[in-house]
Amino acid sequence: MERALGALRDFTRRDILLRFYTDRKARTIDEVANAAGIHRSVAFDHLERLAALGYLEVERRRGLPGKPAKVYRLTAGPLQISHPMRRYDVLAEALARSLERHSDDGGRRAMRDAGRELGRSLARPEVTSVTAALEPMVEMGAEYEALRGGEIVCVNCLFAEACRRAPNICFFHAGVIEGLTGRPGVESLGFRNTFGCAYHAGREPGGKAG
Repeated sequence: MERALGALRDFTRRDILLRFYTDRKARTIDEVANAAGIHRSVAFDHLERLAALGYLEVERRRGLPGKPAKVYRLTAGPLQISHPMRRYDVLAEALARSLERHSDDGGRRAMRDAGRELGRSLARPEVTSVTAALEPMVEMGAEYEALRGGEIVCVNCLFAEACRRAPNICFFHAGVIEGLTGRPGVESLGFRNTFGCAYHAGREPGGKAG
């Protein structure tokens, strides 16, 4: 909580950090300064502070001769502030591991069924694309990229922290996508980045994939 408050207490620093969450591309000091309308030295101080707090990581790429440019990239998960901290990830892990131990298939079917039920409860009628079907999850904070060929990349997964501890939670997420899109047989393709996994959507009932 203190760590998050330290990052968000200053309005300019909060604005810089939220820009990284909005668009997760790497940025140089000059790019951050120009976007925020502040001096380069001020941007540098805020970026270094966010890096020290663990929200950003620093890379170096070729800049001027003898002066490699610093590049900052978001490294933290979602911002959460509560007192005491709500550890839903611990609860999810415990439930997932219990299912894994007491099910012949490692809890995969139960996970998928639970996710499918949630997806159906959130699904909107008459959607015309995968992107539109996933909108209820996007409104909760998730981010997806629907690629050609039926692949869905979760750029920012709502379940990432719990899934890293209990990977069978990916089957729950696959079920959610099935329920939202009405496409059976969504396949988990595993982690693609720090923030989420990829999936392959099945065919629409009576339709084609993609």
